[in-house]
Amino acid sequence: MMTQRHRGFTLIEILVALFVGLFLLGGLFTILQTTRRTSSNQTGLTLLQDEERMAMSMINDVVQNAGYFDTNTYQTAKTAWPSAVADGVSGTSLAAGQALTGLHTGATTADVLVARYATNGTGATTPDGIINCIGGTSVAATNYLNTFYVAQPTASTYALYCTADGVQADGALLVYGVKNLQVWYGVATAAVTNNVDTYKTADQMSAADWSNTTSVRVTLTFVNPLYAAAQSTQQPQYVYFTRVIALQGRTGVTASAL
Repeated sequence: MMTQRHRGFTLIEILVALFVGLFLLGGLFTILQTTRRTSSNQTGLTLLQDEERMAMSMINDVVQNAGYFDTNTYQTAKTAWPSAVADGVSGTSLAAGQALTGLHTGATTADVLVARYATNGTGATTPDGIINCIGGTSVAATNYLNTFYVAQPTASTYALYCTADGVQADGALLVYGVKNLQVWYGVATAAVTNNVDTYKTADQMSAADWSNTTSVRVTLTFVNPLYAAAQSTQQPQYVYFTRVIALQGRTGVTASAL
């Protein structure tokens, strides 16, 4: 009776099997890395879009109310704000009755945007419900000097800040990733009209222009979370978000037009 010989795998067969296994593992690893990168990019874009909406919504809600006051209490803007007031962040001042001001020093340096309004307080018989730029309210009637500006919370990051009283020490961080803030003021230069016919930066505005401002065009520059210096041709370094905000008091929405 003959004994059957059992034949094993040769060294070449084992090496081929190992090579095929490594090839498959490499493919799976590539798919995993691509999936993780795609998920990270989507998360970054979602976060960027949320920050864009949040930052612009905050600015929009405040700026559109610039010049507001309770007409049951005051007759005109100058009776609401009879004295000039200084803004500590921009270093500028609002004259009596002036609702807007700002600071512009260049396209690469962030502007400062200041919007003033007066709320009748939450303790009023009919509260107007207007909050300041950091989401606060007051029981008593209050004048808010809402000041938006860009600062660096750390050496390598930028953020949008706001203070409700024009004092930078009281500023609150609103949104991370804002590198620049540029503001243009829509002015009605023609007599007896609120129609905007030109946009000016703060350094171009005259005293008469501030009282004839009907809209504000704001551009926020965000740091692109997908940007990489080594792959600069694939993604821009910054993302720009622009909105034109109409002042309610100048467009007939409220009774307290300037």
